[in-house]
Amino acid sequence: MNNSRERHSTVICLQAGRILFVRKQSAEWSLPGGKIDPGEHHLDAAQRELMEETCLSFDGARFLNHYMLAAEEHYLYQLPVEPGAQPAANHEIVECRWFTAPEIHKVHVKPSNIELLEREHLLPV
Repeated sequence: MNNSRERHSTVICLQAGRILFVRKQSAEWSLPGGKIDPGEHHLDAAQRELMEETCLSFDGARFLNHYMLAAEEHYLYQLPVEPGAQPAANHEIVECRWFTAPEIHKVHVKPSNIELLEREHLLPV
């Protein structure tokens, strides 16, 4: 039995009390980030994924934690985004949107991302 988890770098972007989510072609929203390529460091993956998906700079980001979830392993970063800075959908992303905590519960969000936000006390449990 293979117990290996997919390895991800994930970035929580915060601006004026809101959290940035991205959406591909599906209806599911997720935090910016993605799979770590073989041989790639999680920091490099976080920078790459953030730029590919949102065109935002990784400057000012800090490492938060490393989480082992049921099917995924996440290296979690937090990035304060300056007021007025606008993410731009790029690569496979079709939409970027800022959500307040109450708004997050009104849309379909990737379940592992909800768990990460709850663990970081950014969403009520």
